[in-house]
Amino acid sequence: MVRLKKKLKQDYVDGSSIDTRNARIDGNGNGMESSEGEGEEEDQFSQNSHESSSDVGDLDNIEEESQKETQNDTKAPFQPPKQLPTAQELRAIFEASELYKSNAFKLQMENLLPSIAPKTSKTLRGPLDAFLLRLHDQLLHSTKKSVVPKAAQHPLEVAEALGSHGIRTPFPTPPPTKDAKWTFKYEPPTSMTLIGSWANNTSVKHKDDIPFSVDLAVGVPQDLLQERDYLNDRYFHKRALYLACIASILSPLLKVEMWYDSPMNDLRQTILVISPPDDALPNRSKLNVVVRIVPSLPSDSPIPLSRSSPSSSNLRLATQLDSQSSTISKATPHYNNLLAKSMTPTSDLLALHNFSSTIPNFIPAVQLLRVWANQRGFGRGQRSCVRGFELLGMWWGYVIAMLAEGDFHPPSTGNSSAPLKRKPKSKRRALGKGLSSYQLFRGALDFLAHHDFRDEPIFMKGVHESHKFDPEPWISTRTPVFLDPSLTVNLLESIPYGSLDLLRIEAGLTLQSLETASTDTFTSTFLRDLRISQARFDVVLRVNLTGAKARREDAFDVLDTGSALNTILKSIDHTLHRALGNRAVAIALLHQSSSLRPLSSPVPTLIHSVELGLVLNPEQAFRLIDRGPAVDADAASVADFRDFWGEKAELRRFTDGAIVECVAWEVESPHERIYIPSRIVRHVLARHFSIQTVTEVQPSYDTFVLPHPSAPSKRFSSIEKGGGYKSAMQAFDGLVKRIKGMELPLSLVACLPCAEELRYTSVLAPSPIPVSRLASTPECARYTATYDAILQFEKSARWPDDLGAIQKVKLAWFETVAQNILAGNDGSKASIALDSFASPIEDGASLEVALPSGFAFRLRIYHDRERTLLERLIEDKTLPPFQKAEAERALSIHLQRFIHGPAHHSSISNIHHRHIGFSAAVRLIKRWFSSHLLSNFVSSELIELISAYIFLRPDPQVKPNIGSAGFARTMAFLADWDWRREPLLIPLHSMAGVDASVHVQFPTGKIEGVNTAFKERRAIDPGMSSGAWHIATEEEPTGVFWCIDGRGPTPMIADRIKTLAKASWTHISSEMEPGALSVKALFSHPLTDYDFIIHLHPNVLPRYSQNPFADDSVWSGKTKPINLQITTTGEEEILLDYDPAREFVNDLQRIYGDTVLFFYDKMGGTVIAGSWNPLVRQPKAFRALLGYSSRADGQKKGQVSLNVDAILGEIARMGQGLIKEIVKQSS
Repeated sequence: MVRLKKKLKQDYVDGSSIDTRNARIDGNGNGMESSEGEGEEEDQFSQNSHESSSDVGDLDNIEEESQKETQNDTKAPFQPPKQLPTAQELRAIFEASELYKSNAFKLQMENLLPSIAPKTSKTLRGPLDAFLLRLHDQLLHSTKKSVVPKAAQHPLEVAEALGSHGIRTPFPTPPPTKDAKWTFKYEPPTSMTLIGSWANNTSVKHKDDIPFSVDLAVGVPQDLLQERDYLNDRYFHKRALYLACIASILSPLLKVEMWYDSPMNDLRQTILVISPPDDALPNRSKLNVVVRIVPSLPSDSPIPLSRSSPSSSNLRLATQLDSQSSTISKATPHYNNLLAKSMTPTSDLLALHNFSSTIPNFIPAVQLLRVWANQRGFGRGQRSCVRGFELLGMWWGYVIAMLAEGDFHPPSTGNSSAPLKRKPKSKRRALGKGLSSYQLFRGALDFLAHHDFRDEPIFMKGVHESHKFDPEPWISTRTPVFLDPSLTVNLLESIPYGSLDLLRIEAGLTLQSLETASTDTFTSTFLRDLRISQARFDVVLRVNLTGAKARREDAFDVLDTGSALNTILKSIDHTLHRALGNRAVAIALLHQSSSLRPLSSPVPTLIHSVELGLVLNPEQAFRLIDRGPAVDADAASVADFRDFWGEKAELRRFTDGAIVECVAWEVESPHERIYIPSRIVRHVLARHFSIQTVTEVQPSYDTFVLPHPSAPSKRFSSIEKGGGYKSAMQAFDGLVKRIKGMELPLSLVACLPCAEELRYTSVLAPSPIPVSRLASTPECARYTATYDAILQFEKSARWPDDLGAIQKVKLAWFETVAQNILAGNDGSKASIALDSFASPIEDGASLEVALPSGFAFRLRIYHDRERTLLERLIEDKTLPPFQKAEAERALSIHLQRFIHGPAHHSSISNIHHRHIGFSAAVRLIKRWFSSHLLSNFVSSELIELISAYIFLRPDPQVKPNIGSAGFARTMAFLADWDWRREPLLIPLHSMAGVDASVHVQFPTGKIEGVNTAFKERRAIDPGMSSGAWHIATEEEPTGVFWCIDGRGPTPMIADRIKTLAKASWTHISSEMEPGALSVKALFSHPLTDYDFIIHLHPNVLPRYSQNPFADDSVWSGKTKPINLQITTTGEEEILLDYDPAREFVNDLQRIYGDTVLFFYDKMGGTVIAGSWNPLVRQPKAFRALLGYSSRADGQKKGQVSLNVDAILGEIARMGQGLIKEIVKQSS
């Protein structure tokens, strides 16, 4: 039995298949495999097992022997024998534990497949099949009543006749001219064949409610074709006429709606789309399909197959040179590939059918892969999709087939003289045909994640494993190569390399995600819509293509691709890859799939704009210099570099002595470096394509984490360019060195920072105003933030064992440090501050130090003995209740300040250094919480933990390198997080010492502990009064300190956060016109739902200048010149961390907390919103000590109701001088 398990496991590791139907188990429990030559299944297995009973033990005999042994042992109770698991059961157990990682994932996979495929019931399929037969009969036999020509006519005459009946002919450009020497006559099709995914049962639901497609290949009669129809679009002109004739025949007979569709906006690929009538689809909600008519070449087509070779020249371009006309020609690979596609629809059908017959799990594997691709925009959709995948439905099946059967390594014929830049590598090892659908799916992801189409073309195995064309022209093209089994069609010919780069990244990240045991793995792999550009890419640019023109347009390329627009899009991909180089790992062109148009519109609607999505390389994306050729390089490379970059190219000497051509991207402040990739894109598009309108969303986000454009801090700050985290860290390090240099009784061991400004997560970067300039600063901009830090001195036995005495010793320490600071006479100020409402045993003193530069720090002393003494005090059963409550409060404060605070600071700092986009993202998220008046409900530490989860979770997307992408993903998470049933697991400590490129996972052995703690917490506290969120780390499985014991949001606030996040995510993910996304709306909070609004005077709020919507007239004209000498006594008081609005809200919440819930924005907000507790609004019987101001209820005698006016009057008196007005919004 053990050997069988090992064999099963080894087979899975090696990727080989296991046929469980032929597996046998001998009497000793050892696995035996039948030989491959045996063609029998279970019947043969049963027969062999009886015939070879001498070799294979009988399980019944084993049971009898077991029963005899049990009877001999009279003391042991009788137990029925346990039957050995079958090989199939062992395989299922192994798959659930090792392959699927969990039983839930396997069950979800099994339930997914029936829901994504079209329904197969006869009641739904029967009417549709009848309609298809009707359609077949009409096309073959109904031409008498139509307007199609019954005799050969000039193509323009046929088109004119069809146009008079409202059916325009979708001729490719250029259309046929009057000089055309060929004629057209309609004849019934030679064949009609169901092709595509519907015929092969690999169809899946498309995104955005796009119906299923039933593709019908209609063979163009041979009599309409000529041998030279391959020239100058002649076949495609005839194809367009034939399609228009079919439309004119079916329109009056079937009474159905019909449209044209030109995938990839290529008129050569135009098809006719028919919506079946209601009698053919009785229930469109369960089965909604359209029929697509695809004209194709017959098998006996007179067009030579050799003309579809990528090296053939099938287009002629007339030129006028020296008054003499001539024609030039060169290879037309795209045109030829479309010609070859018209020859292979039937062969594709047969090839895919053969794969589904020989590979048992081929169909479900293809469906899984297509669902995965559709969720990421690699398919059709109304939202912006990745360019190139609109017509690649069958390619996913070919990927599975190639992996199962192996590819073909073609021999080189040596006929091409051109040097090969890439060659196919050694023959790929086949995975095997007996793998499960999930194994094939994972194999496909592994191939897509590790295969580079730039370096290695793919050739599928053909029928005869011989090429009809020389393979070297395929290899020499500038396009990716994946040849179908006919060995004539390059399936990836129209896909930009940037699209395949994005596909490779997405596949690799999905593989990483599947390796985890997360409950969200299935959802993120198959169900979550990951097409939202703002959350998917680091940089998103909307490019307006109106008036775009290539700087050097090749007329042949325009003819080959079919339109100038397709040529421009193809050139943009190549140009941007050269311009950005290794700054970006993926450059994706995105636009909507082609739209249906009426038969009266022969030309598709042009794509007016596309999106450019950049996935940046954080190590290279923001560099300032791009180096080019050296000064002594060949003149051609120098000229090419200068021609590409234009006026941006210059010659520079660098510190290493090199003199090279280069491009410099100057910035005025460090945060502007994130704009360098988009600046490069703008410059290149303007120079090479005359594109001037490029809309970017990112800068509008940054206005919410940058100071107000006219904020006084930008004028008065002592830090150049408005401040920065580096200056704050330098000031902190200077203070620490200064304290370490003092002569103190005990040496300073460590000074631990605990401020968000010192871990790069404050909403605004530090921008202090020097002490000497505070008097010149308006009152609405005088806020001086203090940065918390912990002083830890060496251990000593001289510390007292009394909690009250310890606090007195701390005061003495502070006095000594303050005297040393003041003795420096450098303008620094130091003062001892006592916390309000602090008990004698509580850490209630701190040393506030203000440096001349304007930086201020609040220092506290950590003594480890305090925790032990407090815990002993709490455990003392003789202690009075009020003293025990004091001790519990003191312990909570001690843990927050000295244990959890420094540990949290260290972890968040590590994430900042690990992920370059973390700081910008968490700052935006904090601004969002503040803007929606949630400052007093969600702590800064809790917001940082949620942001950390976005960067550390097993997410099948690239980690954000720009703040806007991290912000968008956080909104999506908060909108979907079911916090009532799901804890949040953050591998906060597992990332320590691990490279940023390594995927960090929450330890598997600790997941069960977290889930158990979460269930126990919900069982003990079903009302979630101790906090709604359960956020756990490896070290704190019962919940982090910041979200338990009432520190986190209540259920009501958590619901409000989810509602606001849903609205924000809906706004972000909505498809809008270029530049229409209002980032300002994301940070604007509606006030209509509150019961009353308290408006504050902005001119007395020290933090008002931090408000992104601040009115600069409040401080303009009230500032004094910086060089004005202010007469002072030298003893003026500096108010550190003084925020009257915050203190006022704290007072209100302490006094009216059971009656009113107050909301406010600590980042310069000018309103305090109030919401009455609905329980106190209800009339109650009068009694003493009711807990709130009440008045007699006018409707019911003996009852009282809330005295709203009296409470608002009390609030107005408390806030006199601070409150501007109170607006009551509910009665």
